[in-house]
Amino acid sequence: MTLDSNTRIFFDAACLIAAAGNPTGGSGFLLSMCARGYLQAYVSQPVLLETQHNIQAKLGIEALQRFEALIAITPFRLAPMPLPDSSRQFEGRVNKKDAHVVAAALLINASYLLTLDKNLINEVNIANLGVIAMLPGNFIKNILPTHQQYIRNE
Repeated sequence: MTLDSNTRIFFDAACLIAAAGNPTGGSGFLLSMCARGYLQAYVSQPVLLETQHNIQAKLGIEALQRFEALIAITPFRLAPMPLPDSSRQFEGRVNKKDAHVVAAALLINASYLLTLDKNLINEVNIANLGVIAMLPGNFIKNILPTHQQYIRNE
């Protein structure tokens, strides 16, 4: 699959928290790619609320301000709220606490679900649900070079 400006990437809370904590890391870099229009960034309302809560509880005011700045500069698209029944279809395949994340990613036909949760990555990819779950670093190394506008310096 070749990436382009229409490729939909769903970010989970862990990626957003990481970007707020370290804007120059992989998650922050990918959000900057979305801010420049190379990819489409998607989130859901529950993911945004979880992110804000965890940043406030664990990282403090400076990280919360960085998160607010990320929200302001990244043209996030909001996934619709999954119906409660839609999350139930993943029972036994994806852990219950992340079912809403997977359901939202599937609702918007995301090509990729970026997360730092290795268990979720395994669960999603084994279940073969139609979205590929990856760590941001693996996406940068293995998928981003297929972008139509990727410049190779060989």
